[in-house]
Amino acid sequence: MGINLGVQVKLEGDYLVVKETLERIGIANKKTKVIVPSCYIIFKNNKHYIMHFKELLALEGYRGEIEISDVERRNSIITMLVNWGLITIDEEPMEIYQEELKQKIFVLSHKDKKDYTINHKYQVDKL
Repeated sequence: MGINLGVQVKLEGDYLVVKETLERIGIANKKTKVIVPSCYIIFKNNKHYIMHFKELLALEGYRGEIEISDVERRNSIITMLVNWGLITIDEEPMEIYQEELKQKIFVLSHKDKKDYTINHKYQVDKL
């Protein structure tokens, strides 16, 4: 599938705030209190990108399939960050917020972060 990797964004504030916010957005198991972040922000070639963890793995040669639902999830998360005033989108057009994904994207509140384990599927420091 020919999917462009990542979406270029501009920060409206602190990089670390966006990075930490992304750690709290993803798939969660409320029973075991584990969250798996879906997306990460990276800085490459003097530009910031928001990427799904599968896109990051693909950059390293991972042979797994990046599915449309992964791209929709990434775009939905990016739209949430835009709506919260944390980023703006450099590249247009981008398929914006997918209403059907709204119920599937878990956002862990900052105050509850201490109660959860964050299970990263990718370590950004690799890039």
